Amino acid sequence: MRAYSIPRLKSLVEFCSIDKKVYFFSRPGVAIEMEDPSKFIATACKLMDGKKDLQQLKQTLATLFPEETPYLENLLTALDNEYLLEDVSKNYSDSLTSYDTMRWSRNIEFFGSYCKATDNKYSYQEKLKSTRVVIFGLGGVGSNVLYNLAAMGICNIKAIDCDEVELSNLNRQIIYNESDIGQLKSAAAKNRISQFLPHANIEFVNKKISSSKDIEEVISDQDIVISAIDQPREEIMDWFNVACIKYNIPFICGALDSKLAICYTIIPGKTGCIECWKASAKNSSLLFQKLIQHEGFVPAISPNVAIMPFISIVSGLIGCEFLKIITEIAEPQSLGRLCTFDFISSQITTSESWKRNPDCSTC
Repeated sequence: MRAYSIPRLKSLVEFCSIDKKVYFFSRPGVAIEMEDPSKFIATACKLMDGKKDLQQLKQTLATLFPEETPYLENLLTALDNEYLLEDVSKNYSDSLTSYDTMRWSRNIEFFGSYCKATDNKYSYQEKLKSTRVVIFGLGGVGSNVLYNLAAMGICNIKAIDCDEVELSNLNRQIIYNESDIGQLKSAAAKNRISQFLPHANIEFVNKKISSSKDIEEVISDQDIVISAIDQPREEIMDWFNVACIKYNIPFICGALDSKLAICYTIIPGKTGCIECWKASAKNSSLLFQKLIQHEGFVPAISPNVAIMPFISIVSGLIGCEFLKIITEIAEPQSLGRLCTFDFISSQITTSESWKRNPDCSTC
């Protein structure tokens, strides 16, 4: 049986005692029902205020419920199995400051909802604070991913871009203002993020990516890479693949057009790489990549079509997958998969998946 020192219900849990039962709610509309004819469970939950240790709780309950109190630890285990319980003695931080715990208190409670009572919800925020991530591209997707990461408390970021802010960017790149038009995106983003997250270690680099070597120069000391670059279309995926596999660094890619938003993740040694994907993909899936390199290919006049709500979805997908990879609170859904969000149906599906190819010369 698990040992509980200072048990209490999680702050997000609501419950109702009625008709000799207790109903617990940790998610809207979903109830966990327990029989409670004597109101022992309801009383115990009210007494678990995070100040009484287990022995004090037993002593108080024993005067009211002498027959039921010996089963208190069974109750705690049942609550813990439903992710309703936390142990105050387990939840502390060795590295977060009081500023950190206040600023990211909602993050911490979010992580707590995924914890068992033996877990430390603060440890997840500590992981985020120490993670080193590089974002390539500060356009629609990349700039919103940057904002998401800063809001999550990622304090070690490199952000790479070589473009200037244009008026047409402002329908979706909300990190910039009209006063930023004509400035380098790296400079304008630095100004905004330094106001939003002043104590972070964020490096903004004005750099054009022209090869895998350019990527390697930036990522060698990083924990994870996020690519929001879509040019040059015929080569950019391969460059990231080569560079990230060389340094054994996970990378997440996201993009969109007018109908579909996509996200996929490669973790060297765990998933197949881009070359594995190409080897396993259906011929129809590779048709565009083949033809784009043909001399008869005529590119679109303006392939960049985007609207803010759709940008928010793909940047949110990237942020969620990043969060799962770093904290391990859940299994990422885009590992070796092309996850697709359909604008028309609002459904997320896996349109492609691939495994490691044992004959792959890249990974």
